[in-house]
Amino acid sequence: MAEEEYHPDQELTELAYACSKGLLLINSRAPRDPERQEFLKSFFAHMGERVTIKGNFNCDYGCNISIGDGTIINCNVTILDTNKVVIGEDVFIAPGVVISAATHPLDAEHRVQRFFQSHPVTIRDRAWIGANATILTGVTIGENAVVAAGAVVTRDVPDNCLVGGVPARVIKDLRGEP
Repeated sequence: MAEEEYHPDQELTELAYACSKGLLLINSRAPRDPERQEFLKSFFAHMGERVTIKGNFNCDYGCNISIGDGTIINCNVTILDTNKVVIGEDVFIAPGVVISAATHPLDAEHRVQRFFQSHPVTIRDRAWIGANATILTGVTIGENAVVAAGAVVTRDVPDNCLVGGVPARVIKDLRGEP
């Protein structure tokens, strides 16, 4: 899906309800519980091998999330997947991270009529998202990039760099770092 404006309908409401039921199972079982692992493979659009998702995980639908091999999603992570959220291989997502494909129209009249907007989010291979960082709608995080703890990412992050701050900006080029 590309950028989308939508008004939640009955189908989305039912999908969100089914997701809520699935989250009960996910958050009531240990990360390596075999039944939980099997369920996660059907819950997400794609889930690779050796993926760890710790407790108190939350999302809107689940079916718009793809997670690559070897990715670790720590506790208290929220993914608002009103559009595609693609997480690459060997990505580290620290506690308290929010990834939001969802936003609202800037026009107040449109907003109060319960219209929503969404844009895909991509986190490329081997990125590390620090604790309590927020990745906003439409953003791509580059390969090997590091998002500092507490950063708010409002625009694309290039490959191989460290970003931090509110809004996040490039702090350092990581090429050549051990």
